[in-house]
Amino acid sequence: MRTIHVSLSLRSALLTDKISSRLAAVPWAVVRRPADVVVVDAADAAGPGTVAVLSSADAVPGLVRLGVTGLVLADDPPEDVVRAVHDVHRHGGWVSPRLVPSVLPGPPPASLTVREREALRLLAEGWENAEIAAAMFITVSAVKYHVSNLLRKFGCRDRTQLVSRLGRPSAVRS
Repeated sequence: MRTIHVSLSLRSALLTDKISSRLAAVPWAVVRRPADVVVVDAADAAGPGTVAVLSSADAVPGLVRLGVTGLVLADDPPEDVVRAVHDVHRHGGWVSPRLVPSVLPGPPPASLTVREREALRLLAEGWENAEIAAAMFITVSAVKYHVSNLLRKFGCRDRTQLVSRLGRPSAVRS
């Protein structure tokens, strides 16, 4: 197995020591600079190859937008940080199981009608109102009615916010 070079940049010396000692115990990890994987506090995280250590899930959306590929909570076991380093290097990413709900979009509300689900799926795929109307064999005003109901049910101000809240089209499959 190839050696993974890890750089640690954490404000907590105790956490740095815990992680360093765990990494020193695995044969594939060497703590030094330059590094293949960087383990940093969430405030210093940016880009791929970075494992961000967070105090809470609040920063997750911003870190995902920055391209951070590893997310771990500070109170996760140090073994999770070691696993994150390995998986970020070998597989491209790792998320603490406790942070998964912060990363994945929630399911659509159960109160959606069949027609709303279909409109939502097409909307998430980037279709315009006229295209949705043609595909569903309804009028454009009926599409607007469905979109209005979806915005209300999801608590969104516009269709852009609705689609971004869904995360990706596969999240809307019925």
